[in-house]
Amino acid sequence: MRTYLELFEVLLEGSTEEPDTIRIDVTGWSQADIDSAIALLKEHARKSYEHYVLQVHYCYHEEGKPCSIVVIESV
Repeated sequence: MRTYLELFEVLLEGSTEEPDTIRIDVTGWSQADIDSAIALLKEHARKSYEHYVLQVHYCYHEEGKPCSIVVIESV
């Protein structure tokens, strides 16, 4: 299993811009380091985007299983 922190900018319907996406592979990181990264991503998102989704992606593709997503914050 791999673990990713993912931040997706959500644009209004009809927007012609390309939304920002940040994906960080935190597999093997300590919980303290993951919590620090989450705090930094939240800070960035709140300053930079009107709408966004911050989530943890538990990826099981290497094991042939479906992934699991946990939304941390969605605005």
